[in-house]
Order: sequence, then C-alpha cells, then structure tokens
Amino acid sequence: MKRFFVFALLFTILSSCSYADDEWDSFGDVDRAWDGQKSITNKEFEEAINTLEGKKKQKEEKKRKKMIKKISGGGESLHPDLSPESEIKSLTPLKENEDGMLLNIPVNMIINNEALDKGFYKVIGERDKDGNIYLSFYQSQFFKGKVKAVETRDDYEQETLDFVELIPYNDKYVKIIFGSLDFNAYAFVRFF
Repeated sequence: MKRFFVFALLFTILSSCSYADDEWDSFGDVDRAWDGQKSITNKEFEEAINTLEGKKKQKEEKKRKKMIKKISGGGESLHPDLSPESEIKSLTPLKENEDGMLLNIPVNMIINNEALDKGFYKVIGERDKDGNIYLSFYQSQFFKGKVKAVETRDDYEQETLDFVELIPYNDKYVKIIFGSLDFNAYAFVRFF
C-alpha cells in the first residue's frame, strides 16, 4: 500500500511539472494578444458611457423612491395631493371677509324688540373695543339689526373657514352660528 501511495504521489508531481512547461510556452504569444481586436470610435465610446450613466441614474432614482417609501410608509395617501410624486402647490394667503356672508332666514325673528322679517340677510361679525362680539344683519345696504353673540372655539364641523348658518334650537329660539378668520360665535334669537 505504501508503494502505491508513493507511486501516485510521484506521478502527480511529474505530471504537474509537464503541464507547467506547456503553460509557460503559451505566454510567448503575449506580444500578439492585441491582434484582431476592433478599435472603437468616439461615438461608440460615448454611447457606452451614456448607457452606464443611465443605469446609474436608474439606481439612484430607485434608491430615492425606496427612501421616500421608508419615510411615507409606502402606502398611497388618502389625499391625492400628499403623494411624494405630486408637486407642492402654493397656498393663497388668508384674508378677512369684510363683505359678510349671506344667510337665509326662513322665520320672522325678534332682534332688540323689533321684528326682522324672513328673507336673505348679509351677516357681518364684529368685535367692539370692549371685546364683545356682535352679529349685524343687512339687507342690501340697509342695516336691519344687531345681536350680541358668544365666542366659542367650536367650528361646528363646517368645511369652510367663513360660515354662517341658522339652526333650529327649540320651539321659541333659533341658534345662529358664525365663523370667520378672527373668531367663531353663536347667538340664540327668538322667532315667531
């Protein structure tokens, strides 16, 4: 068994030496290694560079989207204007509504012991120098009455910032709610 092992070892060493000689002989062709290769033009070189840069830009865009997905949670926003791909719109500045708001009053009301007939009225909310809030009622340019209101933080779940609405309260009173940039208020007014 020892002889077989020695013989196999000797055979392996000698055969590897003969392969080494063949490999060193093949390095003699190094001088002709560049023969047969095609030269490329500047245009072809630029196209290859543009292709590589395009792939790099795609990777960067993919990385950016992945980062946005991490930040925003990856899901679609319930509001379409909040998606990462949408443009941010500029907001118009808020301004005070000095013209008042239109209110349809379907009942005759009593304001300061005077009757206010049913109809359409322009309502303007005002704060006096003492901090009291008043709702003034106008038809066309004519002043029809003024009622004291109570300021509140409640926005009455209205969709707009400026609002006025008449809400039935009970069989003798209606509630007028008013909202503006400056304050929200309400007033109870008798009707007949």
